[in-house]
Amino acid sequence: MVTVGKVDLAERLHDVRARVEAEAPPEHRGLAKYARLTRKDARIRPDQDVALTQLTMAVMGRRAVKTERITENTLIRIAIDLLLVHSAVLRGSTEDELRNPVTSAACNTATAGVPGTGSLRAVAGRTSTASFDSETEESDE
Repeated sequence: MVTVGKVDLAERLHDVRARVEAEAPPEHRGLAKYARLTRKDARIRPDQDVALTQLTMAVMGRRAVKTERITENTLIRIAIDLLLVHSAVLRGSTEDELRNPVTSAACNTATAGVPGTGSLRAVAGRTSTASFDSETEESDE
């Protein structure tokens, strides 16, 4: 029989948060995450709006550790990071031309094998727009 020692995850999380807080610039110390972020607005298609909402709920439901709320803005920031990682392949004069190499690169590298990543190509041709107003970020800590 193997005995496993007890780990105080709450204490470890507190230690990590304290270290992150100490390393933050003085003007950011004590601020909630949403207050440290810059606001940007984007117009998205209706299909993106629905899919983003559904994906957010799915991610929230399947996460093992529930210390940070995952919001639509969280996923948008991740998408921006993904775009920036693949910026070297960003070429074109239209939204479709710009999207295709980025989504292909994303599907063929970092997200290979991740269920649902093929859907990026499925919505690539749609061009209608919808208003997007970032959700309240007070809960995005």
